[in-house]
Amino acid sequence: MLVPFVIDAESLAPDEDWTAAQQIAYHKSLLDTWQRIGILVHDGQKFHASQLKAAIDSLPQKLRPLWQELLERLPVLPGDLNWDGIAHNNDTCLDVISAMALVALLDDLKAEVEFGLDDAELSKASDSHPSLEICRILAAAQAKTFNRALAIAGQHIPAGQTFSELWNIRFELLAKAPIKQVAIVDRYAVSQHYDCPQDKLSGLERFFRLLDSDASGSRYVTLYSAWTPELNQKNISLKDVQTEVNTILGHLPRHAMKRVKIYMLPNSVFGHLHHDRFIRFGEYVWDIGLGLKVFEGAFSAERSTASLKVGFQVSTYKEAEEILSTDRAVRVVEING
Repeated sequence: MLVPFVIDAESLAPDEDWTAAQQIAYHKSLLDTWQRIGILVHDGQKFHASQLKAAIDSLPQKLRPLWQELLERLPVLPGDLNWDGIAHNNDTCLDVISAMALVALLDDLKAEVEFGLDDAELSKASDSHPSLEICRILAAAQAKTFNRALAIAGQHIPAGQTFSELWNIRFELLAKAPIKQVAIVDRYAVSQHYDCPQDKLSGLERFFRLLDSDASGSRYVTLYSAWTPELNQKNISLKDVQTEVNTILGHLPRHAMKRVKIYMLPNSVFGHLHHDRFIRFGEYVWDIGLGLKVFEGAFSAERSTASLKVGFQVSTYKEAEEILSTDRAVRVVEING
């Protein structure tokens, strides 16, 4: 679960009484929280024209590179055109902010004087908009909403959870973020699609439908799967897989997936990898024990491990994809949506 959050543009500048080390530590803590579990929502439709971008550009030289590194790597979400990037404690402003974010980060003065935090409070729910947490920007890492999300990010997917609950909690925001590249590594994804009872949707088809429904723009999906014994027994060919996936894409109403590239490998190749079932949206990875099978049918039939990986951890998953894509036995087909 990623947490959409906003930063009051007037609150970003560090306290002038702080030492350089304090300023850097404060910004690194904020950026680490963003990287681990948040997704930043900025004012306006274009980040380069936002008040938040102007505030970042006004930071001291020693701080700007810290922000630039994450801004180059992580997606940001455009906010409501009616919001100017400044948080005010009135219904008009809070209606807009609470519709697009779960946390609002403010400096101490604004948090205390305008939003009523006492001098010992790090954060509290907005009185008029209880779904929105008002938090001191220097205490972002202690925000209750971020910490609840971090707990969920390591929880198992329970048996009986509906596909819509699973998607909304763990994947919806990633689909809506401007992340064009999605990779699925699941050795059983194709064979389980063929084995799925006709009265259910397979995990593969369900995932494609949900991604098509919520994607904020064009998506390019890469699927890595295996020639399992079940597929071999049915004499399924690469052409059969291509035709089947092409049929799935043809039924999607929005046609958000502009390309699906499929890498099919011998089953044994996956046995050599530590990671064998995960879904990667850019720099975010959901490592899921049962893979796409958790989306099969109306609800997950089995309990499954699940954990969100970000930052330096993602490089090992990309390495796994590289190993699979360059294997000598790989067979590849590309389908344009």
